[in-house]
Amino acid sequence: MEKKPSEQLEDFLEFAKVCQEMYQISFSYVGDEDKRLQDLLHALEFTDNKYDLHNEALKLWNSRRVRREHKDTAKMYETFAQYFQSQSGQKFLNELRQLLGKQRKAEQYLEGHREYRKRFPDGR
Repeated sequence: MEKKPSEQLEDFLEFAKVCQEMYQISFSYVGDEDKRLQDLLHALEFTDNKYDLHNEALKLWNSRRVRREHKDTAKMYETFAQYFQSQSGQKFLNELRQLLGKQRKAEQYLEGHREYRKRFPDGR
């Protein structure tokens, strides 16, 4: 069954929300991994044996891979997120929310019980 226009608009508004959330979460994780980098570098610097050095190097390698994944995700959503967070993007989303309300009312009317009421009394 085909989606109603209001459902399609809801999907778009949800998409806008997800873009912003994914960007913010991923950007935050990139920052966390940047902070972890200093800890890992210091651990490498002060490690005395080659086994601990190997373990610390693996942690560093894994941290860089995780950072890259989150950075790529942030980049994927960055353009949309920045637009939706801008003044014009916020205005656009607010107008879409208002449009969604109007569309829902129209759909409720069309799907509800309708009857015709005469405008003039009988007996002309």
